[in-house]
Amino acid sequence: MLVLGVGVLCALAATFVVGFLLHRPTTMSAVANTSAPGVRIHLEAVGSVGSASNGRPGDPHPTWAGYLPTTTLNVPANSVVTMQIDEEDSARGLRNPFWSQAQGIIGGTFHMTYYDNNGKPQQGDFRALDTADNAAHTFAIPDLGVFVPLEALNSAAPAGSMNVITFSFRTGKPGVYHWQCFVPCGAGTIAGNGGPMQTLGYMVGLIVVQ
Repeated sequence: MLVLGVGVLCALAATFVVGFLLHRPTTMSAVANTSAPGVRIHLEAVGSVGSASNGRPGDPHPTWAGYLPTTTLNVPANSVVTMQIDEEDSARGLRNPFWSQAQGIIGGTFHMTYYDNNGKPQQGDFRALDTADNAAHTFAIPDLGVFVPLEALNSAAPAGSMNVITFSFRTGKPGVYHWQCFVPCGAGTIAGNGGPMQTLGYMVGLIVVQ
């Protein structure tokens, strides 16, 4: 029994090391923005990384929410970064309505193409969501003062559709900056703040400014 118990503990420890400590997301570098100054990054926010159309095969946590293809992003220093995030997840809601307002982005607004309650495509520039309950995720870089709420995909939207959110921010000096989602989307964890909310490659990432 002792040997069996030790074996089980070793297996659990190995699973933890491989699944959490050794699992690191790949790195994606920004590309030149052909329609505006600076560089561009294109991400996709999904409810489960394993079931998305361009999900990560063999991911150790296929049911977790996450950003695809990765959350480690290389961008140049002292530059304008334009983000396009394709939001495909349903509403999860923000616990603090203050975070439904965009902050730290150029012009103070984000552009969004979305679907209304009749399933019709709409678009416009916004400073905030109509209600914090409509948030699916957020993109936030606290050290740079950047915070953008991501509107959830309307249930009336056609199958396979997405909301497309675009915004720009400025980088400063070289460094490594933490970014994350503030919507508690770690289902099955304490207060929804575990799992993908605490693991690189899902709802937590790094902005490498160089």
